[in-house]
Amino acid sequence: MFTSNIHVEEIKRRIEQFRRDAEKGIQDADIIMRLSSIFGSDFSFLAQNRHYEKGTQFFRARAIDNSDTNIPLRTISCEADAWEPPAEFIRTQGRLNLVGQGILYCCPGDPDLAIDEARARGNNHVAVMVYRSVRKINVAVLGDYQKSALPKDDMTQMFYSFLEEEFARDVPPGHEDRYSITRAIADTFFNLPYQDAWCYRSVQSPQKYNVAFLPGRSRQNLELVGVMICDLRHHLPSQLKVKMVVDFDKNTGEARYHRIGSSAQKGLFPEIS
Repeated sequence: MFTSNIHVEEIKRRIEQFRRDAEKGIQDADIIMRLSSIFGSDFSFLAQNRHYEKGTQFFRARAIDNSDTNIPLRTISCEADAWEPPAEFIRTQGRLNLVGQGILYCCPGDPDLAIDEARARGNNHVAVMVYRSVRKINVAVLGDYQKSALPKDDMTQMFYSFLEEEFARDVPPGHEDRYSITRAIADTFFNLPYQDAWCYRSVQSPQKYNVAFLPGRSRQNLELVGVMICDLRHHLPSQLKVKMVVDFDKNTGEARYHRIGSSAQKGLFPEIS
């Protein structure tokens, strides 16, 4: 149950003021303080966590430029291309990452959602990375209050509704500064002991969930199975049209491309026929 040393009407007033100020822009250095002060100087709440079992598959997608046609593809030429982007390539904030901070965003059990999250539907081809968890993965959950076992009293509902609405805002290109708020929400209210990742509702498909690993945690928790190069021109929902598969040289990390029907493909992805 959420409790606070200030009255519910005062909290509502502070929420409205915060949202007005957020539209004008709040300095990064002030966001955590402004968020926390909404709920008073003395408040407490219960948090929701869950876990993904060892062996769970996770998917991430990268759009392949229509001009990228020579093997090995520029998009996937080495193993590093199949993980989170290097810090020096992160020039804008994301929902959970700072500028210059690489975080692996992926989708548990759902390659179609990964393609949607990559906004790749306008491309002819997409690379779908497949990972498998090597241990139980502990996640803090954002955006599932109504279906959770958390208390459903008015104060708790107000608290979680505010955080979930702010975290799930659709942020258009050019307005990435708004992500300072989503990141502050995760760091302040959904930062649990023994946590490996955040689990949150997809903005693209609100009935589904994404997982974002804490910085430096992805390779501790996942192994890269391989990459599927898929043709989106002949794609049906839940039925990927895989053109070739990729694994990586264990010594050099260089990408190795394999045709469908090859022994390498059958070893990597026996489910593909």
